Amino acid sequence: MNNEQLASEEVVLKEYPRFTRRMEGQQVIGVGNLILTNERLVFLNRVPLNEEEVEYLQKFSGKATTKRTIDLALALHKKNFQVPLSSVISVKTGLYSILPFPRPCLHISYRSEKKKKIKAVSFMFTIPLWKGWFQLEITTIKGWGRIIKEAVRYKQSTTSQ
Repeated sequence: MNNEQLASEEVVLKEYPRFTRRMEGQQVIGVGNLILTNERLVFLNRVPLNEEEVEYLQKFSGKATTKRTIDLALALHKKNFQVPLSSVISVKTGLYSILPFPRPCLHISYRSEKKKKIKAVSFMFTIPLWKGWFQLEITTIKGWGRIIKEAVRYKQSTTSQ
């Protein structure tokens, strides 16, 4: 493979499995995985699968490209969500009010593909208790914000050349 082919492949940069909450306003829309690739930000809702479906997906994912695997996963649930990095306008950290304590979350503003309206989505990361001793929510959110901003900058610089 030459460098041009490698640059055109979709690569997973970061993933937060199983414990991400997607929010719109103050309402939790879904719980699942958050995946950042060099092309897009993807949220996959948790989907219960039987053994046959899991076996098929394992066989398929061994042969398929990352892009094709993510596209298949997006089709598994109607509320799965993706934002191309070229559509991202801003990435900020904020607070989500859960009484009695506010929790940190990640706010992303983006341009919708169809209507070109500016939309917003938020993500809250729930850290399992055993991981909570070593990993803080605020540092996780800041880290995600930083890497998304870097990926957007890189995407913009490669498309402008």
